[in-house]
Amino acid sequence: MKTLNLITISLLTAGLTAPVFAQQTEVEQNDFYLGARLGAFSADDDRVAVKNGQVFSVDDGFKTITSGVEAGMMFTEAWEARVYYDYMEADLVGAGDAYGDSYGVDALYHFNNNFYAGLGLNNTEIGDVTDVAARVTLGHRSFITDNLAWRVEGGAQRGWEEDYTEMFANVGLQWFFGGRDTSPEPKARPEPRPEPQKAAPEPKSVDSDGDGVVDSKDKCANTPKNYSVDETGCILYENETITEELLVEFDLNSSSIRSGERSDIKDMAEFMKEHPQLDITIHGHTDSTGEAKYNQWLSERRAEAVANALVKQHGIEKSRVDFKGHGESQPKVRENSAADRQENRRIEATLKVVNRVPKTR
Repeated sequence: MKTLNLITISLLTAGLTAPVFAQQTEVEQNDFYLGARLGAFSADDDRVAVKNGQVFSVDDGFKTITSGVEAGMMFTEAWEARVYYDYMEADLVGAGDAYGDSYGVDALYHFNNNFYAGLGLNNTEIGDVTDVAARVTLGHRSFITDNLAWRVEGGAQRGWEEDYTEMFANVGLQWFFGGRDTSPEPKARPEPRPEPQKAAPEPKSVDSDGDGVVDSKDKCANTPKNYSVDETGCILYENETITEELLVEFDLNSSSIRSGERSDIKDMAEFMKEHPQLDITIHGHTDSTGEAKYNQWLSERRAEAVANALVKQHGIEKSRVDFKGHGESQPKVRENSAADRQENRRIEATLKVVNRVPKTR
């Protein structure tokens, strides 16, 4: 089993020494991962082990080395289920080493994208002495890349049969499957089509640039032929309002951004970069399913998720982005069907800018 320790240490070292970029990747419902783990275990001072037919005390303190593997799945954006296996190498008082293993299952609740806590059941065996325990865990997880995360956690377990109280701490690497940033390239914003060029009036004398104003009266030479000009041959301008709208729909009881919606968020981010004078407010909404107080909270989380995507994934300054939740109070459509409720599970935002552009003929 020492090979397992070497493999685990290699995987953890490779991941934790990889170039770390600022990643605020959010986990999503049904995300699945496999991981490697390495840690230390503090045995109860009453724990014993059997070696060569004799009973010895297991040295307490964090002197038992553990290494293993784990697998988990996000059943919602907050709840995760995990199974794990650890190989254990413990020190015995006056008798060298003893070996064993630990395995179990945890239910973990994520307070946000980084911190979590959990409860679980565990079976720990050292030197042929086994104890079943209830385990509590506190942890922190951060993403290194879109798919690779590292975590550190610790906690305690309390035995049911032998009445052992024991502590543990470990670090791990987790690889998430399925790709975590599948947003397509931003759609090219169509350029406005100029109106068909009108035939220039036949000049009574020389009109070098063809704008309809003879050179003797033309104060702006070489104006494009498709632009309207005044009596002095200078370009006329008009105001053009450009509107960018953002509409993102969500799954029932979820504030996770669906992959198909990410390109629209990127479009809005590009629009804001083109117009740095604009600020944005994200408005979150829900359907009428559930209690109003919960829907208000959920609408705020949806709006916050899109605001975070603009700031953390697309580089928009945080001071330019605000968000509000409206719960179920502002439905887009009257709900008579499941499709109507889907339309109401959304965020909305609109930006407008007025540009002064040349007037075409």
